[in-house]
Amino acid sequence: MKRTETLVLLCSALLVAGLYHEVVRWLFRAWLDDPYYSHGLLLLPAGAFLVWLKRKEIYRAEPEDWLFLPLCLLCFGFSLYLLGTVLHLPTLLAFSLLPVLAGFSLVFLGKRAKPLLFPVFLLATAIPFQAFEALEVPLQNLSASAVSAIFGVLGTPTSTSGNCVTLAGNTYWIAPACSGLNRIMPLFALTAVVAYLLGSGRLLAWISLLALVVPFALASNILRLFVTLLIGTWFGVEVAVGFAHDCSSVLFFLVALVLILAAAGVFKLKLRLKLRPL
Repeated sequence: MKRTETLVLLCSALLVAGLYHEVVRWLFRAWLDDPYYSHGLLLLPAGAFLVWLKRKEIYRAEPEDWLFLPLCLLCFGFSLYLLGTVLHLPTLLAFSLLPVLAGFSLVFLGKRAKPLLFPVFLLATAIPFQAFEALEVPLQNLSASAVSAIFGVLGTPTSTSGNCVTLAGNTYWIAPACSGLNRIMPLFALTAVVAYLLGSGRLLAWISLLALVVPFALASNILRLFVTLLIGTWFGVEVAVGFAHDCSSVLFFLVALVLILAAAGVFKLKLRLKLRPL
């Protein structure tokens, strides 16, 4: 790298650090304190691992000067930054960081930066979006009604009132954490990684797989609640709201992962890493 390029790289890094250090601190606080977005802490090492898997593409790709695309990304990113600053919206500021990072990566690496773009934009799934949480109560009610309907099909009488399910003389409250909302974004990130690793050039399959995230998340969460209430009926409320409730989160992701991989099979997505040996 020439001395001029090194100087420009250093200035760019200082610019990004100066503009976004508070935004990064806000993101880390959200990841540490907000269970809806705690998966953000996992995306950093996951992104580094994805880049490591593609390291041969970075080393072997021929240098190619891209100008129009990185300039568009940088203009878009800094425009979002200005808008977020004027409106005092930290979410918008955080989203603006993604095209800025992608734009500078393309400026300095050109075509070799392609393996970096997906891990950068994957962080979008871990940026807090307050309006998203407005769905919490409707999903609580939906989960309660769905679980009650399953028990009704099985011949077990239940009743619901809002987000409460009465079963075998016990009333279970579907808490906000059990609405399934806090699992949608982590599952979206997981599905995006699966779509990235499976298939090549199948944009429609990618979109279709990602479109299934919400129904998969809701279905898996309803199954988790059903199993938890079933355990409560068989072994008592204490077991259901204790050990069984804690273990049911593992069940959620196992069921969701099976559904994702099954859908990937339907879309005929295959592991593409074998086509790029390390």
